[in-house]
Amino acid sequence: MNQQTPSRHLALLALLVSSLQPTSAAPLEVFSAMPGFWIGPGRIEFTEGASEALVCKAYYATTDQTSRLSIVLRCASPSQKIELRAQLLAQGPNLTGIWEERTYNASGTVTGQATDQQITLSVEGGGFTATMLVVQDGGHQSVSITTQGVGFTKVSVSLTRGTNDKDGKPNEAHR
Repeated sequence: MNQQTPSRHLALLALLVSSLQPTSAAPLEVFSAMPGFWIGPGRIEFTEGASEALVCKAYYATTDQTSRLSIVLRCASPSQKIELRAQLLAQGPNLTGIWEERTYNASGTVTGQATDQQITLSVEGGGFTATMLVVQDGGHQSVSITTQGVGFTKVSVSLTRGTNDKDGKPNEAHR
């Protein structure tokens, strides 16, 4: 009978325990579920405390490598329009990239993390800072943006995947 040393038992136990730990999804797993058109209602909260309903449309695209994600988020309320664009690059769970907001003419850098079914971003530049959280659950997403340095403080949106025609373009009813 071959006896193993206690250190070998500890190493085997450590390997087993680490294999049972929950792991974060690689960004490519998160990114791969996002491409396409999304649409839904939301709410914008202003600095002075008022708020308005808004409607948002989002478009996500990945390149052949799913380590890159392009985001276009357009929202409109009776008094505001927001058009946010970002290009993200994943290196493991870490995200970096650039962003621009066309209505307010601001741009800057993005850093963040992709884990399981969510993306957390920090956005900076042009006197504007924000955090953005995108939580994906099948055909539903919740997007929450908290800002400083502009006239609104928060945008919350609930998106569902839009329907596309045979060429992958959004159907007229969902534009």
